[in-house]
Amino acid sequence: MFSAFGRGSPSLGPDDVSMMQTLVKNYCLRKAIDPDSEEGRDVARELLKWFQIGVTDKSRLQELFASRT
Repeated sequence: MFSAFGRGSPSLGPDDVSMMQTLVKNYCLRKAIDPDSEEGRDVARELLKWFQIGVTDKSRLQELFASRT
């Protein structure tokens, strides 16, 4: 495991990384976005920020993605 943003941030384990990759991939598929594009990387960065502030529950992250414009 490693800390994504230093002290106080949740640590990213292999299961967390896998979950976030799946969330980004599924979001990009639904929105017809290339995950390797700048927009796809923006989605991944946003997800990582949510994780950094403590939103680590998959269901909650999915809700946040669903409300993303």
